[in-house]
Amino acid sequence: MKVYIQTDIEGIAGFVFFENRADQTPEGFHHRQRMRKLLTAEVDAAVKGAFEAGANEVLVSDSHGSGYNIIFEDLDPRCEIIHGRNCSGPHWLPEFDSSCDALVLIGMHAMGGTPGALLSHSHWVVNGGALHLSEASMACALAGCRGVPSVFISGDQYVVAEVSEKIPSIRSAVVKKSLGAYIARCLMPAKSCEMIRSGVKSALKSRRKIKPFRIDGPICLNLLDSPKHSPPLKLVLEKDVEGADMEGAFTKAVLSFPWNKFNVDLPDGFVYP
Repeated sequence: MKVYIQTDIEGIAGFVFFENRADQTPEGFHHRQRMRKLLTAEVDAAVKGAFEAGANEVLVSDSHGSGYNIIFEDLDPRCEIIHGRNCSGPHWLPEFDSSCDALVLIGMHAMGGTPGALLSHSHWVVNGGALHLSEASMACALAGCRGVPSVFISGDQYVVAEVSEKIPSIRSAVVKKSLGAYIARCLMPAKSCEMIRSGVKSALKSRRKIKPFRIDGPICLNLLDSPKHSPPLKLVLEKDVEGADMEGAFTKAVLSFPWNKFNVDLPDGFVYP
C-alpha cells in the first residue's frame, strides 16, 4: 500500500499566527522553529499510523510556503519526503499519481472567507460558484481525478466540517477549535499526535469503503484571495480557466498565478528562503 501525505502548517495544533519568514529576530526564528517541530511531530504521527495500517511506501509532501518546513531528520526513517521550492516542480502534488492507494491530509486550514476560522485563505470557486473548495478539498478533488480516495484530514473544526460534508466517510482529527482569525483552543501536541496516528491507521484500514472525491467536468475555475488573505477577497485571475476535468482546469489556473514558477529544471538564481 502506497500512501501520500499532503501537509500544510496552519492547521496543526498550536499554530495561530501566519508565518513571517521576513522576521529575522531571535524571537521570530525560534518561534518558526517551534512551529516546525509541532508540524514534524504531527506528520510523523501520520507516517507511523500509515505503516501500522500496512503501508509499504509512505511519501510526505512538504507543501507549506517555502516547501522546506518539516524537520525531516526527525521523521520515521521508513518514509520519504518531497521538499524544496514549492511550485517549481511538475505539479502542485509532486509524485502523486494513480499508483497511490490513499491521500492523507495533515495541518489543513479553512478556505478564505470562512467566518470565525483560524488563518483562512485560498478559496477555489468552481463553475461560477456552484461549488467552493479549500486547499484541502482541492487536493481531494485532484486525487479523485486519479481515482485515489482521500481517507483522513486533520485541522480545525471548520476545514474538517467542509471536507467531511463533501466526503462523508473520511476520517478526521479536529486538533484545535478556532475561536477567531488569530485565536484557537488547541489540544496538547501529544494528544493531537495520538489522534492523528490512530485516525490514520483506522482510515487506511477502511480505505476501500471511502470513494474518491470526483467532480464531473467540464470545469470552470478561479481563486479568491488577497495578498494578506484578508477581506475583501478578489478573483486572482481576470477570467475563469476551463478544463475537461478538475486536474486540467487546476493546472491551467496555477500556471497562470504570478507567484508560481513550475517546471524549473535549471538553476535560475533562487535562494532559500
